Amino acid sequence: MGRHKKPTKLLKLQGRLDPKRAKERAQEPVPAEDLGAAPDHLTNSQKEAWDEISGNAAPGVLTNSDRIAVEIASCLLDELRRSPAEMNASRIARLDSLLGRFGMTPADRSRIKPKEEQATDDPWEQL
Repeated sequence: MGRHKKPTKLLKLQGRLDPKRAKERAQEPVPAEDLGAAPDHLTNSQKEAWDEISGNAAPGVLTNSDRIAVEIASCLLDELRRSPAEMNASRIARLDSLLGRFGMTPADRSRIKPKEEQATDDPWEQL
């Protein structure tokens, strides 16, 4: 199985967006909202895991389109913390995979660069 295609936003944060492919990626849907609060149907401990994941992710990486993936990760993280000995390896691997996609593992985090302020020649933009 091939690698998953990285989102344009993550490639931009990493400084790895190929200018030749930027045009085709310009058609990628852009989420309109941030991640938001945890869904009401989660337990309190799962909501705490949601808050921890969303709070530790790099700014601008998680959006409303990622809510289901963050919900899965929150449930798995809560399960790991409640009974780590009973959690099987495939579920731990799934949690690790999701956190990696969010840029939350050491290897993935090292690839993310902070968003740089873009200089502008327009004096009105500086106000």
